[in-house]
Amino acid sequence: MTGDLAWIGEHWYSGAIVKDGMLSDICLTAVRGVHPVDFVVRLGADRRMAERPTLFKDFDRLSVDAGDSVAMFGRSGAWAYVLEMERSTWHLILLDRLGQDTLVEPGEELVCLDRFLHEHPWMCYIDAAGEPSSIEPGDSLLETAFPLTDRLGAFAALDAAMRQAGAVRDTFPGCEDPEDEDEELARRLFGAVGERLGLSLPRREIEQGLLPAVHLPSPL
Repeated sequence: MTGDLAWIGEHWYSGAIVKDGMLSDICLTAVRGVHPVDFVVRLGADRRMAERPTLFKDFDRLSVDAGDSVAMFGRSGAWAYVLEMERSTWHLILLDRLGQDTLVEPGEELVCLDRFLHEHPWMCYIDAAGEPSSIEPGDSLLETAFPLTDRLGAFAALDAAMRQAGAVRDTFPGCEDPEDEDEELARRLFGAVGERLGLSLPRREIEQGLLPAVHLPSPL
């Protein structure tokens, strides 16, 4: 399946560069049940620009302030998604508001896989009941520092998919070269998330910058 998410994980730590689009350090934020334009507006985009976007490859990325993000965005099934380089604007907004997420409304589901270069790679999943769980790659969604309420069973289901894929360290089969462990865990994590949540992204369009782009100002 050429559009799954495992390829993003393969290049999460590689530093590989493509001319017009994205390949490495890609951060994915996706929310179920929201129009893509409405989602990027929540993140700070200008609605008029988001409704008439230019392609990422044609966006003048040098025109935005340092620290701001130029993101690709689109739809995958019921999900609206945003792709950014090096860090997720949604995660920065969450940190800026002391962990209070005002961007995900009741009944919406969200997943964020953030390369978060100045800290540690990070994943957050919020189920449709509004319950969050955040981990680093290789960790279990169910083994958290704070008690987790899983009324919908969504965390157990996603954690089971991650374990089946070997994306949790105690089910990870290992690598021939230990230095490849982070990359392989990321590949398995992205693959499990995409398969379980029904997220599939177009690799060619992302690498070539053929998706619509939007300017997201930094909240920090």
